[in-house]
Amino acid sequence: MPTTLLYTFIVAISVFAVYTLIPELFVHFFGIGSWKRHYSPGVTLTFDDGPDPRYTPRFLTVLAEQNVRACFFLVAEKAEKQPELVKSILDHGHTVGSHGYRHRHAWLMPPLKTWDLWNKAMEEMRRLTGQEPVYVRAPWGGVNLSFLLWCHFKGKKLISWSADGRDWRIERTPNHIMQRITGRTKEGTIVLLHDSGGDEGAPENTLAALKPLIMKIQKELKLPLVPLQLPGWSLPKRIGFRVWEKWEHFYGQRKQITRIDERNIFRLGLTRYHGPELFNENGELIASAGDMIGEIHLDNTRFQSFGANIQKIGYNALKQARLSLPALASYISLNPGYKDIKVFLGVTLINRGVKGLGFNVTEYTNGNAGFIGFMQKIVYRVYNPSAKKDTEKLGTKPKVVWISKDALLEKYLTKKSSTQG
Repeated sequence: MPTTLLYTFIVAISVFAVYTLIPELFVHFFGIGSWKRHYSPGVTLTFDDGPDPRYTPRFLTVLAEQNVRACFFLVAEKAEKQPELVKSILDHGHTVGSHGYRHRHAWLMPPLKTWDLWNKAMEEMRRLTGQEPVYVRAPWGGVNLSFLLWCHFKGKKLISWSADGRDWRIERTPNHIMQRITGRTKEGTIVLLHDSGGDEGAPENTLAALKPLIMKIQKELKLPLVPLQLPGWSLPKRIGFRVWEKWEHFYGQRKQITRIDERNIFRLGLTRYHGPELFNENGELIASAGDMIGEIHLDNTRFQSFGANIQKIGYNALKQARLSLPALASYISLNPGYKDIKVFLGVTLINRGVKGLGFNVTEYTNGNAGFIGFMQKIVYRVYNPSAKKDTEKLGTKPKVVWISKDALLEKYLTKKSSTQG
């Protein structure tokens, strides 16, 4: 009898592990089977457990004031009682995802019940919105094997998160919520917040934190807030992207390359010049080997939204550069670290049309030109895989594009001032 009980216990534990623990491990720790982040530039806000007539309209007001689009994961049982509120969420331009029919943890639901409740959630959301949500998020983030199979066969994207404020707890003050999230926020972060549920009154703290949080992400972290959008990438492509992204983050920190603002296509740093002498339009020497210069870098994550081929990428890069240069000039004029810098330059394969922006183009004579060109092609392929076959059109040798500080400020600082005035 003891042996039979032991075998029964082992079988029960094994079934429980296969049904709940192993899926949870893969989804939450390895990110396999779910999206813990997105791959477009910026940060996405998501809200769970609504809609709530007491709080959701107030969240919509703050988001509208800040011109931010979010994703609301709605509990269908609540949504069917608040159809006008669901409509209001959509009318404000937000995305609607499903948070299940009832707010029940997946570990407490057997296989057939799991399928039945998620199918019922889809039916209700289709009735309310006219279509089934593509994005789903399980209550508490808990998953089981049946739910993962349901997501696969129904073609749903399971959304997890990479930063959360634990804001469902009433003891979490607005400052705690904001600090916890911003400490975990970077490019591609999916933020988890709640517009309902949790401890009584907890959404009040989230509401108080929301506007300061948005401003801190945009102004201090210099990241845009964007709607939730996921690329059609395979898991190997996502892994490759993450590896390259970590390398770029390390390189940027090591070289002290900083962003200008949350929307700017450029990043900026200081470096020693190793090229030939550069002269300004008056024939004055402004840079020779050993001088400190400003080094302009394209913010590579922005390439994802530039198009599906090199021609379109180049066109959109020039268009975005024209919009970004006034802010770059303003940043330089106000930053004491660039007071004595006389020239700003970049090394790039995408150099057609830059003369129209006021830049000069010079041959890149350093011996590592081929390596730089090769690395830049990798960048374009990583951040925009659909353009892979077109990168050969860029050639193999990058050019130096440069502009004197005086010319940059004269052309773009005045233009920005007159536009704002």
